[in-house]
Amino acid sequence: MKPFQKKNFPKKFIKFSRMKESKKEKGFSFWKVLIIGVLLRLVLMPVTLHPDILGHSFSAYFFAYEGKINLYDTLAELPQTHPLVKNFGVSDIFIYPPLTYFTLGLFRVIVKPFSDPNFVPFLMENLSQIHYRNDLFLNLFLFKFPYLFFDVGLAFLLAGLFDDLKKKNLAFALWIFNPVTIYATFMIGQLDLLPAFFSVLGIYLFKKEKFSWAAFSVGVAASFKMYPLFLLFPLAFLSNIKFSEKIKNLVFGVAPFIFFIAPFVNSPAFRAQVFSPKSQKMLFMGWPLSGAEVIYPFILGLSILCFSAYYSKKKSDLPVYFASALLLTFSVTHFHPQWFLWVTPFLIWELVENNFKNWFLTFTIFISWLVLTLMFEPSLSYGLFNPLWPDLDKAAGLSDLLGRYTNVFQFKSLVRSLFAGASLFYVVKLLWGGLKTNADN
Repeated sequence: MKPFQKKNFPKKFIKFSRMKESKKEKGFSFWKVLIIGVLLRLVLMPVTLHPDILGHSFSAYFFAYEGKINLYDTLAELPQTHPLVKNFGVSDIFIYPPLTYFTLGLFRVIVKPFSDPNFVPFLMENLSQIHYRNDLFLNLFLFKFPYLFFDVGLAFLLAGLFDDLKKKNLAFALWIFNPVTIYATFMIGQLDLLPAFFSVLGIYLFKKEKFSWAAFSVGVAASFKMYPLFLLFPLAFLSNIKFSEKIKNLVFGVAPFIFFIAPFVNSPAFRAQVFSPKSQKMLFMGWPLSGAEVIYPFILGLSILCFSAYYSKKKSDLPVYFASALLLTFSVTHFHPQWFLWVTPFLIWELVENNFKNWFLTFTIFISWLVLTLMFEPSLSYGLFNPLWPDLDKAAGLSDLLGRYTNVFQFKSLVRSLFAGASLFYVVKLLWGGLKTNADN
C-alpha cells in the first residue's frame, strides 16, 4: 500500500475544484451549474417535510441538548410518560449505527445558535400543531443544511473519477441536477447521502491506489448505514494481487465499523434497534430447499460478484461492482425510495464512462423506481409539500386512486419485476463485458 499523503490530497482537490472552461468546453459553466443546483436545494429545503426527519431530529436532540452518548439505552429507559414514548414510541425511532447518531447530533450542535431549543420538545408533545409554528420553515432548513457540504463534495469526488475534462464536467452536472439526491436528501431529509459520500470517496482513493484507505472509507460509510459492508468484498478483492494484501484491506474496511459499535454491543437496546429484522430485508426472499432450509438469492448473487471481483484484472471496474451489488440488493428487497441514492453515483459514473451506451437500461431502472416511489403513501410524493399546504396530509395516495380500478399490489409487483429484470440484465451486461476483456487479455 502506498502511504496516504495528506498534503497532496487537499491540493489536488482544491486544484480540481477550480475547474475553468477550456476551449473544448466553452459551453460549460461550472459555477452556473453549482449555483443553480444549490439554489434549487435551498428553495426546497424549508418547504418540504417528511415524518422521517422528525425521528432524526428527536434523536439528535438528546446529543445536542442533553449530552447523551448512548442513545439506545437512553431511549429504552425513557419513562412511559415521556412525550416521545407516549406519542411516538421508541422501538424503531432510531435504527442506525452510533456514528449516525453522533453526526446528526453534531449537525444539530452546529445549527443550535440559530434555532429555538424548545422546538423539538414542542413537537414531541404537540406534533399536530407543527404547521402553526412560525419557525417551521427555518427549522426544516437548518435540519437539512449540513447535507449541502457532503452533496457538493460528492459532486467533486464523482467528477474526480474521470481524467477527461468533458467527462468531469458532465459527471459533476449530472450529480448536481439528479432528482434522486434532491428528493431523498433535501426534500425527505434522509441521511443516505452520508454513506454514499464515503462510498464514492472510497472509489476515489481506490483510483489513486490508496487501497487500504479506500477500504477504510467504505468502512466509515458502513458506520452510517450497514449496506456498504457488502461493498468491501469486491473492493478488497480487486485491490491487490497478493491474497494477504486483499485480507489486510478487508480488515482495514471492517475496522471503523467495529470501532464505532464496540462500545455499544453489550447493550440489548442497541442490538435490538440496530440489528433488527429491518436490517436483514435482503434475506427475506429465499428459495426453499426443504421445510427448514432455503437458498438466499441475495447471497447467491453477492457470492458470484465477489468471485468475479477476485479473479478480475480490471481495477477500473470497481464502480461497476458497487452498482451491481446495490442493484442486486434492490432486486430482492422491498426497498425504501431513498435507498436508490446509494446506487445513483455509480449509475452516473457508468453513463459518463461509457458515453451513455446503456442509457435505456438506466432509464428503465430509474422510471421503475419513480413509479414505485409514487405508489408509496402521499407523504413520500406530493405530501412532502405539506408545510405549504397542510391539507396534503389528508390527500388520497396514487396507490389508493389506482386501487379503484385494478389490483394495485399486482401492478406494483409487475413494476418491481421490471426493475429487477432491468437491473440484473444491467449487471450481467457490464460484468460480462469486463470478464470478456479479462479473458482477451
